[in-house]
Amino acid sequence: MRFSLSSSLLVASTLVASASAKNWFAADWATMLTNAQAQGFTTVRLYGAECNAIALAGAAAKARGMFVVAGIYANEGTIAASQTQLNNDVQTFLAAANSIGHATFPAFIVGNEVADSAANIMNEVFNVRGYLNSVGYTGKVTTAHTWVFIQQNPEMCEGDFVAANAHAFYDGNTVASNAGPFISYTVYPALTGACPGKEIVITESGWPSAGPDYGVAVPSLANEQEALYTLNCAASGGAQIYAFEYDDLAWTANANEQSFGIFNKGLNFGTIFTC
Repeated sequence: MRFSLSSSLLVASTLVASASAKNWFAADWATMLTNAQAQGFTTVRLYGAECNAIALAGAAAKARGMFVVAGIYANEGTIAASQTQLNNDVQTFLAAANSIGHATFPAFIVGNEVADSAANIMNEVFNVRGYLNSVGYTGKVTTAHTWVFIQQNPEMCEGDFVAANAHAFYDGNTVASNAGPFISYTVYPALTGACPGKEIVITESGWPSAGPDYGVAVPSLANEQEALYTLNCAASGGAQIYAFEYDDLAWTANANEQSFGIFNKGLNFGTIFTC
């Protein structure tokens, strides 16, 4: 079993891609998914609906027998401030799912680390889920947030599954070789305690190759390789992990955040997948 480069709910073989990274066209999505599939990945998670990303990624995925876990941002920060945009993006998702086929989209994530109260976030999840169910979409609906926020706010467990972002790098006390054990022995127990009986999916996890140190966590290409290997081992042990992310994002301001990319930088996938 392989870890996720971003999201498959049932198979730990997936890929994270930020739709807003650049204005990708159909050929770009085809290339990305071809590259991902060649390494054994089966699913891609999207964060937003910009640039027709849901429809383009969905079409490319369906052509390859792959899957898309689509998502939308709260672009204005809070749920209330973003309501019109969220409503529009739900319609964008639904149009793509209806056109391409619901089976290509096993889940829909309403917001990623939304800067709002747990109550407001989950109310939006419930509203969106109710609406999508009423028009025939039966995939899973939830929201994604940091594992600490979810642990501290158990109402965040009430989606169709728990979608938690968890990066050992930002713990500050964990070295790259312990990235996988951090998920298995720190994050999972915390979340199963907060959300008993719920399916738990780690919807982001990775390691940067550049930027400043964070406590004992040191970014480098060698450490990224080691961290991804241990994350794959955690997935082989049963954890559902979405690896972060397809390629580096030069447009972000933070040097660490720029360098979580997995493809196009010389990582040895053969070694990563030996667990």
